[in-house]
Amino acid sequence: MRLHLRLMALCTVAVLAAGCANHDDSTNSLSGATNRLVTPTGVCMTDIGSRVWYDVNCNGIQDKDETGGPEGIKVTLIDCNDSNIKYNTATDNNGDYNFHVPAGTYQICIEIPGGFAATLEDEGANDGIDSDINSEGCTGCRTYECDKPDFTRDAGLCEKKGGGDEGCTPGFWRNHLTWWACAGYSPNDKVNAVFGCDLVADDDLTMGTVIAAPQTYGVLPFHAIAALLNASCGDVDFGLSADEVKDLACAGDKDALAAENEKGCPLSGGNTTGKGGN
Repeated sequence: MRLHLRLMALCTVAVLAAGCANHDDSTNSLSGATNRLVTPTGVCMTDIGSRVWYDVNCNGIQDKDETGGPEGIKVTLIDCNDSNIKYNTATDNNGDYNFHVPAGTYQICIEIPGGFAATLEDEGANDGIDSDINSEGCTGCRTYECDKPDFTRDAGLCEKKGGGDEGCTPGFWRNHLTWWACAGYSPNDKVNAVFGCDLVADDDLTMGTVIAAPQTYGVLPFHAIAALLNASCGDVDFGLSADEVKDLACAGDKDALAAENEKGCPLSGGNTTGKGGN
């Protein structure tokens, strides 16, 4: 399921007639980082947070010297039982965010800025200092209980070094399936569900099947899948973000994707010249 964070409306909660409001909380300096509902009568609330940070060494852990964080990162809370119910907020100048919402089961997604990728997910045994987002910027669904705040939902951003001058060809990704793990995708993931548009004719076609047969399924999805893997793998300094890849793919811009894919692959077994892809 593709999540277009920029299209999500603020506090779309039709079932809560009491409405919603953004508040600046001067007591904890989270100005602009909180999203609080006016508590409806009889509804049990909870708080969910906490931080987006720059993971300087890209190890998936909030180290002591990694202080502060990016301001203005969009964070969206999505009800896992009804994806039409969403809350938006943005991080403050420390990278902090908070939602005050009815208890329930939610997924959290952040909008990963250009030049960065999600750091390693769920590293180490301490859930309070790791990163909980996948390569697309989303956590899994988790149940948040009544009056039990959870401030362990963090997201690490790993800077892509250089000028976006790397890219592995579709042939590389087709022939090196073990490298897909760095991008957070599986050859069994379904193409149209991942891209959020009808990139192939059959919704049941998987990424592994399509990238293996461009003569059958077309050159556009062939390059689109490779570009998404490049954009999502922190080991590739790719010139496009995952969202940009999806937009270009759904717009049918094969040439733009191909140009980025053929810049030269830094991964073991990859094409170093930008040609080939064995």
